[in-house]
Amino acid sequence: MHASSLCRGVKSAGSSQCATRPAGRGLVSGSRRVASRRVGGPARQVSTNAVQVPKVLVRPPGQKTSEWVDLWEAYTYNKVVFIKEPITERVANENVALSLYLDSIDQKRIYYWLNCPGGEVVPTLALYDTMKYMRSPTATVCYGLCLGMGGFLLTAGGEKGYRYAMPHSILMMHHPSGAARGQASEIQIESRELVRIRDYLTLLTSNATGQPYDRVVRELSRNKWMDPKEAIEYGMIDKVLHTPMPKQAGGGGLGPTFNFARNEGSLPDFDAGL
Repeated sequence: MHASSLCRGVKSAGSSQCATRPAGRGLVSGSRRVASRRVGGPARQVSTNAVQVPKVLVRPPGQKTSEWVDLWEAYTYNKVVFIKEPITERVANENVALSLYLDSIDQKRIYYWLNCPGGEVVPTLALYDTMKYMRSPTATVCYGLCLGMGGFLLTAGGEKGYRYAMPHSILMMHHPSGAARGQASEIQIESRELVRIRDYLTLLTSNATGQPYDRVVRELSRNKWMDPKEAIEYGMIDKVLHTPMPKQAGGGGLGPTFNFARNEGSLPDFDAGL
C-alpha cells in the first residue's frame, strides 16, 4: 500500500451516493422520472423536478453585455471560492486551478467559504500549498461545518486576522487516520509514514493557532469539537461574523456583494443563552 492511499481516509456518505447514482438515466428536460407500482395495477411514471443551480445576470470583466451564469461562477468574479463538499482529488484539482487563475487576474484577497465535512490528507495539502504559494492574500470563512481536514484548511489556509466563522458553525479537528495491511514490515513502514504526516500537520496547526505543539498533539488525538467562541480562544479562527465582512480592496466589483446586516441590529453573543 502506498502512502497516498494510506492518508486518503474514509469516503463520506455523500461521495458514495454520487458514485452509485446512475448517470443520466430517467432525466427528461430537467426532471427525473420515478417508477412506482400500485398494488394489483400497472407501473406508472411520476415526474419530479430536479434541483438546479440558480442563474444570475452579471456582466463579466471586459465585456459590454451581461449574460446568465450559475451562482457559483458569478461569485468567482469577486474572487470568492466555495468548497462545499469533502476535499477529494477532484475537488482539490478544480480549486487549485481556480485559485491560480484568480491569482493571475490581480492580487486582491481571495475568500474561501468552507462547508466541508473533511476530506483526504494529500489533496488538502495540495490546496493548502497553493493558497500559500499565491501572491493574493487569503481569507477563510466557515459556514455550516468544518471538520477534520476542513478545519485544518480553515485555520492554516487563511491569513491570520482573516479567518471567520458564522455564529452557528460547527468546528472539529483531529489527527489523520489510516489503515494498512500486508506483511509486518510493510505495516511498520506505512505506520511510520502516517506518524510523520500527523507530526507535520500538528506543526502547521500549532503555528496557525499559536498553541504549544505538545498540547495540539495531545488534544487532537481525539475529536476536538468547538463552537465559534471556543475556536477563537483556541486560535482556530479570528472572528465570528455577526456584522458585514470588511470590504475588499478596490471597491465594488462586478459580481455579488456581501451584506450580513439585519434591520434588528447585531446578533447577541453566540453563547449568551447557553
